[in-house]
Amino acid sequence: MKIRDTIAFLLLPVVAGIALSIDPAAAHRFDVALVIPVSGAGSAQGRQIHDGFMLATTERDSHPDQESDGHLGGLDVYVSVIDGNGDVAADIGSVATRGDIDIVAAFGPEKTLSLIGKLLDGTKIALLLPGRSPIPGSDLPAVAAFMTAYHGEHGSRPSSRAARGYDAARRIDAAVRDQGGVDDTASLRRRLGENARPFNW
Repeated sequence: MKIRDTIAFLLLPVVAGIALSIDPAAAHRFDVALVIPVSGAGSAQGRQIHDGFMLATTERDSHPDQESDGHLGGLDVYVSVIDGNGDVAADIGSVATRGDIDIVAAFGPEKTLSLIGKLLDGTKIALLLPGRSPIPGSDLPAVAAFMTAYHGEHGSRPSSRAARGYDAARRIDAAVRDQGGVDDTASLRRRLGENARPFNW
C-alpha cells in the first residue's frame, strides 16, 4: 500500500467521527418564533416580552462561545421575531411552509392568537399561548430572583409583560426538558397547554 493511500485510509475514521459528531449537535437545537408587536402600537410592550423571554435563555445550560441565542431545556434555542402588528397571516403561513420553526410563542389579541392557531393546525409546529405568570412584586423566591436578574440586565424593574415573556420561556424549558427535545409535536403541544396556568418557575 502506498504511503498516500495509507494516510487516507487512516484518516477515514477521523473524518467519519467528525461527521458523526456534527449531526447530533445539529439535532441538539430547536427554533422558536416570538409573535410580538415590533412596530407601531404596543412595540414597547413587545420589547419587554422579548427581554423577559431572552433573560430565561441565559440562566441554564449556557456555555462559552455559544452560537445560539441561549439554552432552554438543555438544548440550544434560536429565537426569531414576527411582528404582531404586521401581516401575521402571511408570516405564519411562511413559517408553516418552510418548516424551520418548532415552537411559535404568540402574544396579542385573542383574534390574532386564534388566527395563528388555525394556521398552525395540522403542522409540526407547537403553539404556546400566553399563560398566567406570577406577578412581579410577589414574595415568591423565584419571582424575586427573576426581578433581581432582570434589573441587573436592564437596569429597571420588570413589567408584567416582561414576566409573561419570561414565563413563556420557562414553560418551554419545562416542556422540552421533560421530553428531551421537540420531536414529538403532539406531546409538546399537550405539555405547553398543561403548563399554561398555574406554572411555578
